Amino acid sequence: MTSRNSGFTLLELLVVIVVMSLILALLAAYGPDRSRWLQTRGAAQAVAAAMTQARGRAIASGQPVTLRLPPEPDWMTVTVSPPAIVFQPDGSATGGTVLLEDAGRGIAVSADWLTARVRIDEK
Repeated sequence: MTSRNSGFTLLELLVVIVVMSLILALLAAYGPDRSRWLQTRGAAQAVAAAMTQARGRAIASGQPVTLRLPPEPDWMTVTVSPPAIVFQPDGSATGGTVLLEDAGRGIAVSADWLTARVRIDEK
């Protein structure tokens, strides 16, 4: 009886590596897109940071600072109410809300008028 060495040949291992590489390349190219909801949440964080920075600039400079929104993706609906949110040197603000929406879901980023405290609420 002849014993045969068990195991894989080099050719078999190379074929498996090539097939796995092709599958990985397809997943990378055609895999799932980044979630729009995650992008909306990230945009809300960026708006909240912009509000906090505007308040800090107003206090540091002694001059009112109007909120400038960071650029948002085209597919996202952005509504600012009132049209301009202004932060005062005393740490207060005119108050207001920035609403970021996509497909019926939204996130409201608001600044309190008295304390300029920034709050993020998912709708």
